[in-house]
Amino acid sequence: MHFQNENRHMVDVLFVLSLFCVFAFSALMLVMIGADVYKKTASNMDTNYASRISYAYLSEKIRQNDRADSFSIGTYGGSDAFMISEEINGTTYYTYLYQYDGKLRELFTNTPDTLNPGAGQAIMDCSEFSVVTLDDHLFCFSMTTSEDVETTLYVSTRCAGFTD
Repeated sequence: MHFQNENRHMVDVLFVLSLFCVFAFSALMLVMIGADVYKKTASNMDTNYASRISYAYLSEKIRQNDRADSFSIGTYGGSDAFMISEEINGTTYYTYLYQYDGKLRELFTNTPDTLNPGAGQAIMDCSEFSVVTLDDHLFCFSMTTSEDVETTLYVSTRCAGFTD
């Protein structure tokens, strides 16, 4: 009878130990699944943020400078450039928005031909940038971020603002 009691005690210990192992394994799997979901969610949020920030940045630049004949399209640093001109105290200044060295850049100057394209302020990662005039009031920006997310933005101006 003493031997049977020890076996029963051993079975109880093994049952509790196996139950603990199943619980620990389940908890570990739940943590790993949660970490994977968090990582994917954070990655998607970063991608969406980059898209939203590019939309907001470009449209705000246009809204701030929406005057007749202030916008033009050309090239700068070997890439398409969106150019905004404004006159300050009798001097014409230009703001160039262009892609160079993997970044969308902004350059504010009155002498654009003398500056290296790398002199522009890096705004965000951008592997491709193009802008097309669709009519006097509408143009289309296309950008590709470093995560290979392509965004397209159509912006309409209130003033007839394009010059060639």
